[in-house]
Amino acid sequence: MNEKQELRERTNPAFNTAEPTLLRLCVTGGEDAKVLAERFGTNVEELMQDEGKKAALGADLTVMAETQYRVANRMLSAYGKGTILDIPCGFNPRAIHEEFRDRHYIGCDLPVVIDELAPVIGEILAERGILKKEFHGADVTNYQSLRDAVASVEGELCITTEGLVTLFNDSELTELCKNVRRLLEEFGGCWITADLEANPLFMAAMTAVHGEAAFENLIKTRDEVSDISDTKIDANNMTVLRYDYEKNLKKVTDFLHSVGLKWERVPMANYLPELGSLAVYPDETKAAYKKELENVYAWILTPDEDYGKSEADYDSASFGVKASMSDKKMKITLRGRLDSITAPELLSVYEKTAAGGTPEKIAVDASALEYISSAGLRVLIMMIKQTGNGNLTVTGQNETVQNILEQTGLADLVG
Repeated sequence: MNEKQELRERTNPAFNTAEPTLLRLCVTGGEDAKVLAERFGTNVEELMQDEGKKAALGADLTVMAETQYRVANRMLSAYGKGTILDIPCGFNPRAIHEEFRDRHYIGCDLPVVIDELAPVIGEILAERGILKKEFHGADVTNYQSLRDAVASVEGELCITTEGLVTLFNDSELTELCKNVRRLLEEFGGCWITADLEANPLFMAAMTAVHGEAAFENLIKTRDEVSDISDTKIDANNMTVLRYDYEKNLKKVTDFLHSVGLKWERVPMANYLPELGSLAVYPDETKAAYKKELENVYAWILTPDEDYGKSEADYDSASFGVKASMSDKKMKITLRGRLDSITAPELLSVYEKTAAGGTPEKIAVDASALEYISSAGLRVLIMMIKQTGNGNLTVTGQNETVQNILEQTGLADLVG
């Protein structure tokens, strides 16, 4: 692994969800998923026959992943013929599906994912003669990276997200929604996602698979998901929880209204195909699961024309980092946006500057820092772990950055 890739993996551990999602689609019988997995070096036949490996993927998570993926495919076909913008695309095989052969498709994910995916899936696309497919490294909280990814688009966008919203803290969700709204204001189209009701969907999948043991499995899986997330999965502003449903629904719709988005909700049961993940279960289980999904919704989000704010004049400074060390004291100056795209650069500069010895004190000048995402916070935490709590100070930060530090609890760790 080269240094650049290694830095990306350390600052963005959520990329680890890409491969398990692909393997779950394999065990459901997805032929395109199998082709792609085999190109990555996975022995799919061995996977299919090894009950231990299949169990490690989680039967409930497999049902949920297949439901989200296949429902999204049906909705992408139903809602317009515009360019599909798949964020995050992970290692999913949507680009090589025959049903989307003639659709312009753009897959976006963290650069650490795209660097692995693009060459592999590109070979399959070339062999099948499928055109108009693109892959770009991007951070959804970074508008310019998204806008660069859609530079070739003509006509409307059909944006889809699967498994993204629950991994974000509220500041990241605000940036995501603002950026999606700006894209849809420019190009037209909609954002299709079941992420907002991932909790009710997962509960439905667990009930189908585990029956009375569903609640215990929910706690176990919640802890596993929280390990790769920078927010509690039941705590952010775009998560509708099954318990206290109406209160949570209002929280989400209030948030969407505040970021300039309006919504339509459609029952996932309306777009549910036969699922390979439920093939071994009795017809009663399949029927009960579909019945459950009559009350679990996919959301179709579009810009609110009455929203008064505009981001048209937004102009972000390019990222910059400078570091120096003297007498075991390091000074770091940051400029622009510190996010998934730029966090590896900060980590690299820090480690090279500290190569002669770990600093005892670190002073971060954030007076020119516009925004910080979870990836940037993660690098600061790495520094704190080396120097100790209270030995890293952040000064000059704007209100946005300070609020993020407080929301995530990092303000308690910095001097």
